[in-house]
Amino acid sequence: MIDSSWIDCLLIGYSHHTSPFTGSLQKGTADNRLLLRFQVKGTCRVEINNESHVVQPGDLIIRKPGEYYRLVVEADKDTEASQPIESADYYLFCSQAWVQQWCSRNDFPSKVHLDTAEDFLALWRKLIYEKWNIHGDNAEMIDALIKVLCLTIERYVVRKQTAPASRPELNIPYKMKQYLEKHATEPLTLSHIAERYGISVSTASHLFKQAFGQSPMRYVIEIRLSIASDRILYSDMKLEDIAEASGFRSYPYFCRAFRAHFHASPSKYRARNRLHKAENP
Repeated sequence: MIDSSWIDCLLIGYSHHTSPFTGSLQKGTADNRLLLRFQVKGTCRVEINNESHVVQPGDLIIRKPGEYYRLVVEADKDTEASQPIESADYYLFCSQAWVQQWCSRNDFPSKVHLDTAEDFLALWRKLIYEKWNIHGDNAEMIDALIKVLCLTIERYVVRKQTAPASRPELNIPYKMKQYLEKHATEPLTLSHIAERYGISVSTASHLFKQAFGQSPMRYVIEIRLSIASDRILYSDMKLEDIAEASGFRSYPYFCRAFRAHFHASPSKYRARNRLHKAENP
């Protein structure tokens, strides 16, 4: 049983880099901070101790207290020079006894790919909201959410390490989910997805819905809306450009889908949240 002491949420937020960037944390026992970093867009490179990792969307970086850490965002040497630099992630720095004990009881790898990205991001967004809400008595809420986030990571890693490999058909919906998350902003059809995994359209739909409770294309729409929401909140892009960049080929359809999901039009959603941040800097 882990000590129930409260967690100190030092820093949490969303980072979006479009130019070269380097940041590091030095190795040392005096640094008792845990860093969790979840990649949602583009790629970057992370070094932890003596390991170097290429980080792609869906990858979670776990930098344990005291470890050397270095983040490098730069142009991909294997692509054309005109290819823009882009890397976006959610990050969390936290510390205190609970965090130390959670890290010490788990032998986590430094990089983990999460197939349940949207469920995971919902927790992260709730944490950011509570951190912004400085007028609320929410210290206990933040503490609980960080613990749920950490325990969700623990459960996922343990399940992944112990999952049976004897029934490959069980892996198909999870592979589909990972593929959809990686390519959500691209043109996608259910027939294309089914063909990729050598199954019929009806089988693809059945397996995915059985595993995740919704159709593959409904899940794609939710990912696109999530991406659009982040860009509305954290960029100054025009709404029409956000819709297209998030995978929607029709702006009127994007507006209908966005309003149905967030209960506000894209323009009102941006204005409302900017007002909230202005009132709660």
